[in-house]
Amino acid sequence: MKPRGRSSESVSQTHLLSAVTPQKALIVIIFSLLVFTLACGSGNRSIIPPPKGNFNTASLNGQYTYSLSGVEEIGATSNSASFTEGGVFTADGSGNIINGTDDFSQNGVFGSAAFTGTYTIDNDGTGTLVFVFTNGTGSLSLGITLIDKNRFYLIEADTFASGGGSGEKQDATAFSTVPSGTFVLRSHGNSASRGSVAAVGAMTLSSGSVTGNEDVLSGGVLSSVTLSGSIAAPGTNGRGTLSISTSGGLSFNFAYYVVSASTLRLLQTDFGILALGRAEKRTSATFSNASLTGNFAFGSQGDTSATLGGVQTVGAFTSDGNGTITAGSFDSVQDGNPFTGVPFTGSYTMSSLGRAAVTFNPQTGVAMQEVFWMVSPTRAFFVINNPTKVEDGTTDQQTTAFSTGGLNGQFAFLMDGFDTASFVDRVGTLQADGKGNLTLNELLNRFIPPNLGSVTTPGLLAGNYSVASNGRVSANIPTLSSNLVFYMVSNTLAYTLQNDPATQISGNIALQVSP
Repeated sequence: MKPRGRSSESVSQTHLLSAVTPQKALIVIIFSLLVFTLACGSGNRSIIPPPKGNFNTASLNGQYTYSLSGVEEIGATSNSASFTEGGVFTADGSGNIINGTDDFSQNGVFGSAAFTGTYTIDNDGTGTLVFVFTNGTGSLSLGITLIDKNRFYLIEADTFASGGGSGEKQDATAFSTVPSGTFVLRSHGNSASRGSVAAVGAMTLSSGSVTGNEDVLSGGVLSSVTLSGSIAAPGTNGRGTLSISTSGGLSFNFAYYVVSASTLRLLQTDFGILALGRAEKRTSATFSNASLTGNFAFGSQGDTSATLGGVQTVGAFTSDGNGTITAGSFDSVQDGNPFTGVPFTGSYTMSSLGRAAVTFNPQTGVAMQEVFWMVSPTRAFFVINNPTKVEDGTTDQQTTAFSTGGLNGQFAFLMDGFDTASFVDRVGTLQADGKGNLTLNELLNRFIPPNLGSVTTPGLLAGNYSVASNGRVSANIPTLSSNLVFYMVSNTLAYTLQNDPATQISGNIALQVSP
């Protein structure tokens, strides 16, 4: 297995000018290098002060888990390949990383390596993580933006790779026992032998055993299966192993990372399969149609029959609690073709297990069949049952009324994916003034395999925005895109999409909370 890091190619720029899953769909293709121009807009641009905050090195203090996915140059042949990565580390609050374990999967090989390292955090919550592998294989640089002291977004900040992900602080009190309870899980992966696979379902963990039900989308066919398996106790760093078998004859092996007694991050360790996932403890024992009531926002990503990483969707809908989707709207880019503000209605039927068969009926297209598995009445994981794509995501209940004035403050953000020129990763801060003006400040990684990465800080990018009553935000940053779309879960959280032709870039924003 090729070493994960290359110290000779780590980016030297480790400071953002100023101050984001989960989890993204895997991307392994290289688009043709076509020249295109991002549409630009205009509007009132008030001057917003540079990003600020009360963060510092001590804001990152304790044990953390992280995961990301992307694409990387490999070896002297100058080829590139996708990877998935996850792990755990301890930050000492003084800029040092200790007791790190990194799991890395690429080219059909899975491996783990110990690391130490250093980190920096500026007052706006931005900074860097540098992992130095103790086996002498090199180092890894990541750009980071803190949401608060417990959560962060990150991107690859090396010139030989591209990728994005996130991290969370671990509750060490949950390391002493085997996870137990009923968890709703979601995973997305890809392999040469099976293609893209997405799975959502519920598993009950009891005394180290696994039982449950799951919907698996593979080869354009959705199958409902039962689950069995086992889960081992985590180590002192909160890392453990999980094995699942399905009634359909499939088996899955994961490294899991404890976030808390109610949340696990997942990384598949099987040969030749790249997959990340998440499991969250279910909060209700039984469900009914009334369990899906109110306004919801959602975001999803996936692969099409033409392109890995070729579809991203964000949207919102209203459910009446009686089986009817009374209104909805979504924005999507599929294989470079944008769909903007598409209205829809629909219907659903919820079982007592929390599995809902959902139909969205867009005004301009064919009905969309989806399967929701409810984590709670306010949150669900879902997969879209479509023979031409493998797309899955998360939906959350909206918690407030929306207006331009409500989008106000400094947000951490993450966006990653690709356009026709390169793979693209962005992390940093987004300021909204509640009056329709915004400023983006980003660490940008553009990667064109082989080994043509560029990690830069473009500076403050001014723009404007407006907010619709359903939480859809239309944003324009002329030097980046006039078609940025956010669907707000609340005034502190949103799913994001760059809704431009020939562009597959999406992510999240979250309001920063300084210590």
